[in-house]
Amino acid sequence: MGTIWKGAISFGLVNIPVRVESATRSTSPTFRMLHGRDNTPVRMIRVRQGDEEQVDYKELVKGYEYEPGHFVILDEDDFKQVALQVTRTIDIMDFVDESEIDSRYFEVPYYLAVQPGGEKAYALLRQAMRQTGRVAVAKVVFRNREHLAAVKVVGDVLVLDLMRFHDELIPLEAVQTPQEERPSEKETAIALQLIEQLSAKFEPAKYRDEYNEKLMERIRAKIEGREIARIEVEEVAEAEVVDLVARLKESLEKAERERQAGGEARAAEGGG
Repeated sequence: MGTIWKGAISFGLVNIPVRVESATRSTSPTFRMLHGRDNTPVRMIRVRQGDEEQVDYKELVKGYEYEPGHFVILDEDDFKQVALQVTRTIDIMDFVDESEIDSRYFEVPYYLAVQPGGEKAYALLRQAMRQTGRVAVAKVVFRNREHLAAVKVVGDVLVLDLMRFHDELIPLEAVQTPQEERPSEKETAIALQLIEQLSAKFEPAKYRDEYNEKLMERIRAKIEGREIARIEVEEVAEAEVVDLVARLKESLEKAERERQAGGEARAAEGGG
C-alpha cells in the first residue's frame, strides 16, 4: 500500500505521527475508449466552448461561476493559502459513541499507519478507545479540501473514516414515505418471523459482487472466442396491490427451503 498523506493525530497535547494508506481497492475491470471502426485507442482532448479550439492542460485555470457566464478565478496559491489556515493534522474534537453517528455520514475508510517515534502514543490512543468504546470525531485537510472524519479502532489498526458534513446530506423529509398506512398485527407477526428466519452473523466474505464476476466471465469468454448465452431482460412491472400475508408466507417457505438446501450442501462437503 502506498502512502497517500503524512501528518499527525492531534490528541489533546499529544501528537501521534501517522501516514494515511488506502483501506479499499477496486475489483472492477477498467476499460479503454476505442474507435469503433478499427479499435484504435481514443485520447480525450479539451476544447474551448464556442470555437472548439483545442486547449492544452497547462492553459487551464479554475473558475467559480457565481452567476451565469460570470466567473471568479482561483489560482493554486488561493487553494494553498486556504489549506495553510488548517494545520497538517487530524484534529480530534470529540469522542462519541459510534452508535450515535448516522451511517449516512460515513464515506471512505483509510488506514492510519504509525510513523517512527509514534508507536507508544498510537498504542495508548488505541487502548483508551478500546476500553471506552468511543470513536473520535476529527477534522482533516485531505486532497485539497477539509473533511469531517471519524477515527476508530478496527483490530489493531486505527482507521480514518472520512465523513460528510451535515449540510451535504439531503434531509430525510425530502423522501416520500407512507405516513398513514398501518400494517395489521398478522402482517407484522409474519414479517418478524421472516426477519428471524433470515437473521445471521455478518460474514462480509460471503457477499460477492456477482455483476463483476459475470462481467469478467463474459470478458474471458470473448477472449477465448466462446459462445455467450443471451439473457432476455424482464420488464419491471408497475407497483401492484398484493396480498402481503400470502407473499410473506411464500417468502418464509422459500427461506426455509434455501436454509435446508444450504445445510445439506455443507453436510455433503463435510462428508466428502
